[in-house]
Amino acid sequence: MKRNILFIFTLALILVALENCKHEPKTTIVKTTTTEADSAYIGTKYVIGSNALTFEFPGITNPYKDSLTVEGIQLGRMLFYDKHLSVNGQMACASCHILSHSFADTIPIATNVFGPNKRKAPRLVNLAWEPYMFWDGRQPTIAAQAQDASHNELGMVATNAVAYLQADTVYAKLFKKAFGKAGATVNVNQIYLGIQEFLMTAISINSRFDSVMRGQATFTQDETAAFYAIFIQTTGECFHCHSFGGNYLMANYLPGQTFRNDGLQAATTINDYADAGRGAITGVPSDYGLFKNPSLRNVAVSGPYMHDGRYKTLDQVINFYSDSLKYSPNMDQFIALHIPRDSSGNYLPVGGLHLTTTAKAQLLTLLNDMTDTSYLNNPAFKDPF
Repeated sequence: MKRNILFIFTLALILVALENCKHEPKTTIVKTTTTEADSAYIGTKYVIGSNALTFEFPGITNPYKDSLTVEGIQLGRMLFYDKHLSVNGQMACASCHILSHSFADTIPIATNVFGPNKRKAPRLVNLAWEPYMFWDGRQPTIAAQAQDASHNELGMVATNAVAYLQADTVYAKLFKKAFGKAGATVNVNQIYLGIQEFLMTAISINSRFDSVMRGQATFTQDETAAFYAIFIQTTGECFHCHSFGGNYLMANYLPGQTFRNDGLQAATTINDYADAGRGAITGVPSDYGLFKNPSLRNVAVSGPYMHDGRYKTLDQVINFYSDSLKYSPNMDQFIALHIPRDSSGNYLPVGGLHLTTTAKAQLLTLLNDMTDTSYLNNPAFKDPF
């Protein structure tokens, strides 16, 4: 009798439990284990950020900043240095963008697999904040820049590159970690996104200048004069193009101020420019002769200078602004203030800031303060091969 009662009671409990389970929502089921197959598609999240960034730099608006992974960054680093992606196996992104020179080239005009370019290969530093890529701003993202350079400078054949990467076990694993199950089959767009992940982490923020701005060091008398009496004053006119609004990216990315004509090229009409710059991309007459403001970070190690690499040293650059500004259409309004006019109000061919010898030396010291040796020697940015 007792056994029958116990059996009936147990059966009732089971029925009640089954009835409750029938109404339990599926979302409450938590997967507590990860299979090996699933883990192949789960990368380690990487977050860009530090107190220094919060203090000195504006927030990063690039939408890809929230999808970075350690594996994706490593993938991009390998792709950046891998010569197999070029059509002849002889060049990589790093061939023209050299870490010790702040990922700039060491020659005036870059050379690609097809022959000479028409401009200097620019520095690749703090790109996570830049709204336009290349001197003429023809691409809007780092990934688009990587695509442009891969095809037009490295001559990359997409099908060959994908086949090579898919067959390599190390690459195949990194693509899966970086892009999830979509990375199981490598596609060409993932190559550009991988390079973008790597370059978004190439952040320079530990120069002597930064230490002063953070209150960890103090300027010398000459450095103080260079920054407060020249750089951020009309004496030098530097701050219009290379700093604004209290942040220290050392480049002006405000709308309508990213591209400027700084008096480098003499021209009578917009058709006289040896290089039309931004105008060749947009076709807008007021854009002719304009080029993107480069950041001054690590500028002392990234010569030759200007978009055409015409100046070998910073002394030559300073002398140009001091004494050799050339009039041309679309000249920046602040540069134009330093071009004299004749009695009829017409601009004379040449002008300048007319800096003293002392001011030039002080300004050079400040520009050297922008060098971030920890960036130039960061093992995370070096050739992984």
